[in-house]
Amino acid sequence: MSTPLEEHSKEELIEIIKSLKKQKKFGLVWEDEPEKVAEECKAKLPVLEEASEKEIHSAPNEPTNLIIEGDNYHTLSALNYTHARKIDVIYIDPPYNMGGDWRYNDHIINEENVFKHSLWLSFMSKRLSLAKGLLSSNGIIFISIDDHEFATLKLLCDEVFNSSNYISSCFILDNLKGKTNDNFITSVGHQILVYAKNKNNLSKKGFEKIENIFAQKTEDKFSFEDEYGLYNKITFKKTGQSKNREDRPNMFYPLLEKNGTLSMITEDEYVHIYNSISKTFDDSYLHKLESKYLSQGYKFILPLDSSGKYLRWTSGYPTCKQKIQEGEVFFENGVYQKTRPSASEMLQVYSSGTPKNFMYRPEFSTGTTNLNEIFKNDGIFPYPKPVSLIKQLLKLTNAKNSTVLDFFAGSGTTGQAVLELNKEDGGHRQFILCTNNENQIAEEVTYPRIKTVVTGIRPDGSKYSDGTPANVRYFKTAFVDKERSTDTTREKLVERSADMIRIRENAYEEIESGSINKYYDSKDAFVAVVFDPFSIASTWEEIEKLNTDKKLVKLYIFSYTRDTSAFTDEIPETQLKWESVPIPESILQVYHRLFEEKK
Repeated sequence: MSTPLEEHSKEELIEIIKSLKKQKKFGLVWEDEPEKVAEECKAKLPVLEEASEKEIHSAPNEPTNLIIEGDNYHTLSALNYTHARKIDVIYIDPPYNMGGDWRYNDHIINEENVFKHSLWLSFMSKRLSLAKGLLSSNGIIFISIDDHEFATLKLLCDEVFNSSNYISSCFILDNLKGKTNDNFITSVGHQILVYAKNKNNLSKKGFEKIENIFAQKTEDKFSFEDEYGLYNKITFKKTGQSKNREDRPNMFYPLLEKNGTLSMITEDEYVHIYNSISKTFDDSYLHKLESKYLSQGYKFILPLDSSGKYLRWTSGYPTCKQKIQEGEVFFENGVYQKTRPSASEMLQVYSSGTPKNFMYRPEFSTGTTNLNEIFKNDGIFPYPKPVSLIKQLLKLTNAKNSTVLDFFAGSGTTGQAVLELNKEDGGHRQFILCTNNENQIAEEVTYPRIKTVVTGIRPDGSKYSDGTPANVRYFKTAFVDKERSTDTTREKLVERSADMIRIRENAYEEIESGSINKYYDSKDAFVAVVFDPFSIASTWEEIEKLNTDKKLVKLYIFSYTRDTSAFTDEIPETQLKWESVPIPESILQVYHRLFEEKK
């Protein structure tokens, strides 16, 4: 795909020779093929613009989650302005380079392409380099990958993140049957490469409580063994602290047993029980339900202590239903038990205080099932990752207020995992999902999936769940053409910079005013985008009236230079604290570093 050397001019050949002399002599080397989306940034600058009709707002005190439609190279470039060093967790599931499933410069890269490894490395190196600038000082990145590019990706990540920040490659067992199209030895899973922005920080951040999550257990406590390893029979009835029904009424429900087979009441019956006891603890419906199933020959099993007091189970209704379907539980000697530990418990079997690099749960093979539950369509998206896997990775980081980025978001699994985990543990995580709209995936899969999880209503109008209140905003990448006059370029960029500033400041509520300026309110600041810097005196008078909470004022002032003092000197004496940022210079500085220095 590269231009033959004989077609280059003398000057171009000299530059190529100079470049070759600068290249390292040892390590990962590949022929870097210019990529169309990266080359576009030499002639036009990416910006983000909101599709306001897709806003979802149902949790006023929670952070705002973002879905960004566009090529992830352009999206990551814009995020380097809005979120530099602000991302705590990155999870990506990039194309595995198996052939026929990804594009480079509008070409499908298949197995026969002799440049497939070089092209894939060019593709990934650009994006990982951009992603590195987004990670916070204690940030961590998880990358799913299979055997096709594992070796090259490991070397590439050693370069980008530094080999000293390598944490592990975890094997994820997600397909016990194996892939039917494999030869000789069939594949039953994939790898996840784990790197830190700075591994030295993880002793205090990120993994600081890992000993509590994966506490050591001696092997003599596990007296059973199967193809997955050692395990023990664990009671499903909650013991210890927070074991009473009052503590978690959503984990109280009856189990049914008949002729040695476990089953469950219907979802509607479970909801009715929950509604009747969650506030008033009225058990009249529960007694009616018991009479109904006893008359049908079922055993009506409730979590009780020896005195008959109501306790609770260790899992909620949906999880228990799945465990029964997968044969992971049984009823023995009057006690409801699990046959095998869950993923974290299996890791504990081999643990010495830290998690081992092997992860397994039956749910790790249910990515398609997760998606089908929303769309009722088997073919809407191929090979989606399971929600349970992403939740498990997020639990490893031990950060309930983290910002989580997925720039190969695909069907939106990461977003669903963040929402569900927040609901489970009371966290306040925020997700940013970046995906292109090829085959309308962003508009017809990613966004509808997240909307379904938030609202509880499927795209076809049927009920999916009780909903998970959250705030979501949808943005698209757009571009500002570079003009021959740099001042003209600056003016156009400022005109379209407001949405990027809102994202940067997490300030989404616009305050109406009569001026040409734009004012936004955030939790911590009053944000003013000042298009006419010469009117700063009257602008400040308006800010004083609108900023009723006396928050810090962030002034984004249109300036042709990096110095705004000529304008801010006009601010009258005030008790308000303020900071000024020149626009578009603050944006152009980022883009110059990303696009110009990498030529």
